[in-house]
Amino acid sequence: MDNVRGMLLPVPTVFLEDGSIDDELMRELTNYYIEAGVQALFIAGSFGQGPAMSSAERMHVAELVISQANKRLPVIIHVGTADPYTSIELGTHALAKGADGLGIVGPYYYSDRSTEDLRLHYKMLASELSAPILLYNNPAYSGYPISPKLMSELVAGSPNIFGAKLAMGSIDEARTYLEYLGVDFKIFSLASSLFPGMRAGISGTVSPPLAVFPEIGVELVSAIDAGDIIRALELQEAVIKFHSAFLSRVVREECGRAIYGAALRELGFNIKKYPRWPTGAVTEERRAWLSELFRVARAVLDRKAA
Repeated sequence: MDNVRGMLLPVPTVFLEDGSIDDELMRELTNYYIEAGVQALFIAGSFGQGPAMSSAERMHVAELVISQANKRLPVIIHVGTADPYTSIELGTHALAKGADGLGIVGPYYYSDRSTEDLRLHYKMLASELSAPILLYNNPAYSGYPISPKLMSELVAGSPNIFGAKLAMGSIDEARTYLEYLGVDFKIFSLASSLFPGMRAGISGTVSPPLAVFPEIGVELVSAIDAGDIIRALELQEAVIKFHSAFLSRVVREECGRAIYGAALRELGFNIKKYPRWPTGAVTEERRAWLSELFRVARAVLDRKAA
């Protein structure tokens, strides 16, 4: 999993008007992200609408993206569900089709699981799925946090867990996880903390906002790797402004996930439906806001460091 770092790009699953998967556009998006230079792909997570699809649909998306990526970069398939049996079914299929690793969110809906329940859940998955596992810590969706101490216990019982995505959290929080898990454990945090986070042990980000403008994240990771602090600071400031705009409470309450569909249209993709469920319309004013957001971010991306 050495190459799974920097921009672990969450690919949105896009749909036709009837809610079926838009295969042609999924292939187009996969190529776009690879050509943008991201380091790895993350499929069927929250942004990828995995929990909003049937097992058969999740398998179809996994197979489609793995095939289109064609080993050009690592592909991690998210297989987390409310029960271990479905996750094993999804994971077995993904690995048979060529997935490089599996992402697994804590089992959701039944948020009253004990610590021992969670430990046994991951132990069962790790014993049945012989693959690197990225643990996805998302308290808002699973209903509970996985603390640094608990995560270290899960990893001790399931050594093929190589890293974790923290849905939220600061550099300090990421460092706390690394204190429990060791410096070789991969922590993916918010895009707003890539710099100086990647210099402090964070491996990268799994960022839905940067999935609608991956080039600026790729350029930021390149500047960090090159030790170009001035350029990294400039790009990180732009990423924070872009990233926080999508995560603002006002935008989320007004648009929900429909703002991402509108942003992908702003990039020129013919998005028929995203997310999968019915949404309200994104207003002309909000689309103009998006256009300006992209203009400002592109200006920074195009500007060379002094």
